[in-house]
Amino acid sequence: MLTQTVTQPPNAILISEEDRRAIHETLYLLAIPGMRESILEGMQTPSDECSAEVEW
Repeated sequence: MLTQTVTQPPNAILISEEDRRAIHETLYLLAIPGMRESILEGMQTPSDECSAEVEW
């Protein structure tokens, strides 16, 4: 990531396409109601308690 700072706003940032896509994906997922809580719950679940099959 490259940041260009000037004495007066606006400043500019240059990021890779991969980073931009990751930011957009994160924003999209967090916009889904309940997704943040679901992700946090999943992160706290030990892997041996996870199902091998997806229940979508």
